[in-house]
Amino acid sequence: MSNELIQRKYVILDTSALLAKYQLLHYSSDAVLMTTPLVVDEVKDYESRSALDLAMSLGKLLIVEPQEALINKARDVVRSIGENYSISPTDLSIVALALQLKDKLKRGEVVVVITDDYSIQNTLLNAGIAFKPLRTRGIRIPRKYVVVCPTCGYVSVNILEKTCPLCNTPLTKLSS
Repeated sequence: MSNELIQRKYVILDTSALLAKYQLLHYSSDAVLMTTPLVVDEVKDYESRSALDLAMSLGKLLIVEPQEALINKARDVVRSIGENYSISPTDLSIVALALQLKDKLKRGEVVVVITDDYSIQNTLLNAGIAFKPLRTRGIRIPRKYVVVCPTCGYVSVNILEKTCPLCNTPLTKLSS
């Protein structure tokens, strides 16, 4: 018997991965594929939805609702790096699920998120969670941003805020 540790992977799929049918093309016995209900809701076209339904019916893809505490933790990470301007509730659910799994990892287990979304990648990189892009190079350097009003200088910390509450100007994301 080998002393080699078998590594279990938790692979979280975002919408781009489901549209690419990752759940049917890249399945292995050492990987647990999962996504969130909000991601599932974004898959609308017939071909992608059929592939998604097939993967779920075969038990190849688990749908997991992230815990509210981890959604709040994901919001905190997003705010701390200024990605609140670019992150959608669906994106936030992916980050929250990754954080949830990361907190529960046992020896020999890893979490990786399959995503082409640069804001998700940046958030994951800042949170110390692995990701793998599908059709893009992906980011290599973590970035931090400040979301500000170019007119009055208001700095936003609200994840859903798109316009300045003081002067109604669209907010802008700037590198810090």
